Amino acid sequence: MTSTPDPLYRYAGIATLLAGLGIALWGLGDIPLLSLNEARRAVPIQEMLASGDWLLPRLNGQLYITKPPLFYWLGAAVAALSGGAGEWAVRLPSALAALAVLWGVYRVALDLFGRWPALFAVQILLANAGFATFARRAEIEMLLTALCSLSLLAALGYVAQNRSRRWLWLSYGLLGLALLTKGPVALLFVTLPLLGYALFRRDARAWQALRCVEGWALLLAVGASWYGAVVADLGLDAWLGVIRGDMLGKMQGGEGVSEPFYYYLFWLLGDFAPFACLLFIGPANRLRHWLRQPATALLLCAFVLPLLMFSLFGDKHAKYLLPAYPALALLLGQQLGGLTEGGARRWLKIGGVLLPLGWCAYFAAGEARLYDYRYAALPEIAEFLRGHPGVPVYGYGELDMRVVYYRGGPIPFLAPTEAAAKLAEGAPLLLLAERENIAAAARLPGARLLRQFQPYLKRGKSAAVFGVAAKDQAALAR
Repeated sequence: MTSTPDPLYRYAGIATLLAGLGIALWGLGDIPLLSLNEARRAVPIQEMLASGDWLLPRLNGQLYITKPPLFYWLGAAVAALSGGAGEWAVRLPSALAALAVLWGVYRVALDLFGRWPALFAVQILLANAGFATFARRAEIEMLLTALCSLSLLAALGYVAQNRSRRWLWLSYGLLGLALLTKGPVALLFVTLPLLGYALFRRDARAWQALRCVEGWALLLAVGASWYGAVVADLGLDAWLGVIRGDMLGKMQGGEGVSEPFYYYLFWLLGDFAPFACLLFIGPANRLRHWLRQPATALLLCAFVLPLLMFSLFGDKHAKYLLPAYPALALLLGQQLGGLTEGGARRWLKIGGVLLPLGWCAYFAAGEARLYDYRYAALPEIAEFLRGHPGVPVYGYGELDMRVVYYRGGPIPFLAPTEAAAKLAEGAPLLLLAERENIAAAARLPGARLLRQFQPYLKRGKSAAVFGVAAKDQAALAR
């Protein structure tokens, strides 16, 4: 029987598509880098492009293998094609990854639940503060989200939809790329849910997926390739610091970390507002309904098990759970679709697209004004430094990596004694100091304030450039 055409669905779909494209792409390169983490991804891309060394990422001239290089490779490829590692180039991989997630979520929800639940699932993601924001940031979380969620959905196609084994190979290949994005943590978003589902449902196809020898071989061939190349070049010792500082450190948490076990629940309620309210409508019946169906049971495992695992870690950040968001969006989309069956509650069908359109308007017109204090000084500092070509530039102590990015090259960081020795030489130089270091830099013998910038990255904070008190200082200050 042919279904009755639904003009409202067509209009809502077009509006949702435009909102998604607007959120991901509108003015992507118009705003300077907004966070330290963006700079930590943009600077290695910049230096990779300048040096031609695509194997070993570097941050401000120093070896930086804390994170695998797939995001850097993609950003550098875009930068090479576009003529430079500008904001648009370093953010585009995240934007395209977000669009890939939305496409995958829509296609899977359409097959499993129907048209309106599929559209609702996409709208729930677009209205999600965390998802919408990281779709526009030069950070690795959205790329990891795309690879992990698409890997899981491919595995779901094999396990719950009885699709061919090629879907399983696709799942392992994408998971291998996820390992090249953020390392073994990707397994918590794909392999762990599959294992939990297999144990709970005693599903034969889930066990087959977990025991797929050729799949694991593909994963290792893709995901372990770079790690092997680094070991061959630098030896095993290169990873000891990464394991201690990045992996174990985040699991244990630093000093003063006091977030409770349920900390992530607050972030989830905020990011998924107002759709999170659906979880409180008949929760027991809804849970039983999800557990009875293979696809929704696997999606539930894909959300709950990473949530529980990351809640055990000492270091908690909302972005760590982003790869689990598509699974919850699919479940909520199915539930919201059930509330609109039979053409009822037309206001829900209209209202679902309003929040994504609101986020689109915010990124188009509001974000730049709201966060101008974060970036206003960066172009001014870069212009000032360019006005003194050939003069060495140093940092007094460490600098925010956004300054390094807009400098366009590494800036050596000097300890107080090193900075004093450089100034004592009497040769022209520029010494950058930020925030609390400004007063100490001003007390160095021979230091002279050339320019101060405020606000600098935060309201009420400033940065300053000092120079030597040499005979040509007046010329240098111009």
